[in-house]
Amino acid sequence: MKKMINQWHFVSVYLAGAAALVAILVPMDITSRLLWASISILFLHFYEEFGAPGGFPYMGMKVLMGSSETDKTKWSCNNLSSMFGNWGFLFLLYVVPLLLPGVCFLTLSAMLFLFAEVIVHLLLFPVRMKEFYNPGQITGVLGLGVIGIYYFALVFEPQMYVWYDYVLAIAWFVGVFWFSFRSPLYWGLGTKPGYDLTDRSAFGLWEAVVQKK
Repeated sequence: MKKMINQWHFVSVYLAGAAALVAILVPMDITSRLLWASISILFLHFYEEFGAPGGFPYMGMKVLMGSSETDKTKWSCNNLSSMFGNWGFLFLLYVVPLLLPGVCFLTLSAMLFLFAEVIVHLLLFPVRMKEFYNPGQITGVLGLGVIGIYYFALVFEPQMYVWYDYVLAIAWFVGVFWFSFRSPLYWGLGTKPGYDLTDRSAFGLWEAVVQKK
């Protein structure tokens, strides 16, 4: 089990393939198909961030946490907390709407998140890191962003939601994000021994630069 957890981002590639097959082959309505497509891209997104080229943990610590610490052993982040946070977030934000299709705000929350990914990977991270590319940018912008545009351009209709659906959608997104990446459970898992990030996962493209500091 520990070996699988330490390879969770590689496992994500196989899960992406499985989700893609479901999205392509299984009969379903367009909204469900887009949710399955989002799940597939998100699994690839995790691989881009932690596998190849990797480096999201360092970028996250620097940009999101405001830390300049370059010793990854001092971060409250490891493969266990990363798997819990990312897979848990995916399940709550994208699988739950598939299980409860009648709860409109859940689908709306999932679709709005697609644009949040575009904003952070196309604007926030490039500006703060002063780099053209950041880990997760390709799948975030060209994958999740395209799905979001398709949904709101060709599927979305104003009468599908009432005003409080938007409020609940944002509240659900914030709550899921907190539970997945800011809760005591997440931080506690990040201190468990035996789940250390590799240098490639932790630093990615910035590995050589960071190691010189």
